[in-house]
Amino acid sequence: MGAYLDSSQGNLGERFGAFQTLIASWDLPAAAETVREAREYVVESLSALPAIDSELAALVTSELVTNSVMHAATQLSVSLERWQYMVKLVVEDFSFQIPKLTPLDVSLDTGRGMHIIEKFSDAWGYELTERGKRVWASFKCE
Repeated sequence: MGAYLDSSQGNLGERFGAFQTLIASWDLPAAAETVREAREYVVESLSALPAIDSELAALVTSELVTNSVMHAATQLSVSLERWQYMVKLVVEDFSFQIPKLTPLDVSLDTGRGMHIIEKFSDAWGYELTERGKRVWASFKCE
């Protein structure tokens, strides 16, 4: 379902259409309860957009936020952006460690997060910023 898109290529506008609005944004600590809170915030915010499967968005939110909490261990922000054709879920943190889709090893208890994001979002990618990175996943909005 999903595919990695390189944000630096500048062709995302063709896929997303024009930016419309920031739906919501939250600043959260790097803590275990943050995963649940972010998931609840996203599901509630998407309730007005019935074209988006909130269960899939909740699953992807959990994985993006878990990755940030575990690997960046910094304060993070979660935001939802409404584009012409997509809703973009963004998790931003203060780490420059980029996400990697590594070979899946079923014998390990970790390493599945990016595979879940790849499978259940329509596209995903990351952007390095002056302060860290923004990892995003998008969902088509018909």
